Amino acid sequence: MNRESYCRENYIYACAYIRCLERTLLTREKTEKMLDGKTPGEALLALQELGYGDGPDGAAAAGFEAMLRRELEKTFGMVLAMVPQEECFAAVLYPNDYHNIKTLLKAEFLGLDADEFLVGAGSVPPARMAGLVRNRSYPEMRPPMAGGIRDAIDAYGTARDPQAIDLVLDKACYKDVNSEAFKLNNNFIKGFVALKIDTINLKAFFRVRQMGRPRDFFRAIMIEGGNVPADLFQKGFEMKAGQFSGTLEAYGLQTAALEGSAQIKEHGRFTLLELRCDNLLMKYLRDAKQINYGIEPIFAFMAARESDIRTARIIIAGKLAGLGTARIRERVRDTYA
Repeated sequence: MNRESYCRENYIYACAYIRCLERTLLTREKTEKMLDGKTPGEALLALQELGYGDGPDGAAAAGFEAMLRRELEKTFGMVLAMVPQEECFAAVLYPNDYHNIKTLLKAEFLGLDADEFLVGAGSVPPARMAGLVRNRSYPEMRPPMAGGIRDAIDAYGTARDPQAIDLVLDKACYKDVNSEAFKLNNNFIKGFVALKIDTINLKAFFRVRQMGRPRDFFRAIMIEGGNVPADLFQKGFEMKAGQFSGTLEAYGLQTAALEGSAQIKEHGRFTLLELRCDNLLMKYLRDAKQINYGIEPIFAFMAARESDIRTARIIIAGKLAGLGTARIRERVRDTYA
């Protein structure tokens, strides 16, 4: 029995439970209710109806960030307690590990406190990760993680730019994720990871162009493992944005690239490109609804919950900042439910 069929047969109960939990995901109707709220507190009421927070006083607008982090940690902890193979969910867990590493390194170099920005929804608890990074305990880390930290420290030492840490660790993260996806041999997970890498590379491509950096800079930060060939991106530096977008039709990225690049050219904003890329990932995840049992529905639920948290953050932060409903709405992602 191969690893994929083993996983599938051992996830029947967990999938049945996940189908019940899907009722707590944001719907378009709930999202609109949050958007229509006149205050951040009113927007939070829609989340409370879905079980967020700890009752009427557990979701105060002033502490919404901590509440959202707790909700994600609670959800992931509950799901992982039901599954026999946590490594099957590396594609949703590892990015949170690397978020924590980025945060810890930046805080260390800039003399800041990282604790309030760490998330407990990875494969390594935040306190343990803090110790590993602080002590440079490389033998206790996965090889891509250890290598990524070393490279990030070197890159920051050379550039003195915190963004260099992000670029290096993003590449290490998806090397790590790809390694687990390959071992898992599940086409749905591998397809999601490849699409995720494509969207990250696409956003990086347009950012590098906008910055006026050469193609060699993009080549150094491009993540391997996506569907779009590296040489296509390299040739894209010689094309106008519309022409380059057309070359991405076979990969399902044409519209995201075309609409996103138009906004970048006109307003210098990446909002639409990021939105279109996230919506492509959500569209992909929805295919898991057609699978009765296996790791796919559980993986999709975890990714959907993360997307919900991101949407809630966008709406509440926007209201706290005094943005109009229309301005906030243009940043809101599609929902899974």
